Amino acid sequence: MTLTALRRHTLDLARDLDSGSWVPTELERSIANRLLTAATPVGGFTENAVRDAAWEGSEPLTRVNDGRLSVLLAEITYGLAATERDAAGLASAMSLLSAVNRRN
Repeated sequence: MTLTALRRHTLDLARDLDSGSWVPTELERSIANRLLTAATPVGGFTENAVRDAAWEGSEPLTRVNDGRLSVLLAEITYGLAATERDAAGLASAMSLLSAVNRRN
């Protein structure tokens, strides 16, 4: 994974979300909500919060919608662990998760 992978994947998912090609499941919305709730007090994602969210979704998260949210969580984790963080990519991912969280 590269730093730009997070941005590229986030933009692809946002496009698919807007077009209806990706319709988040209840599990995906729940995971997005859990991660956003954990991010609020600290002002952003933490590696532990992303890992906890992925753990909560566990194996089913890798199967629903071709594991798209699971891949995004992996890319967020990579972005957080990188020496040089992609602030724009992480902000885009947070915005996307907010949009997923609002979907019904």
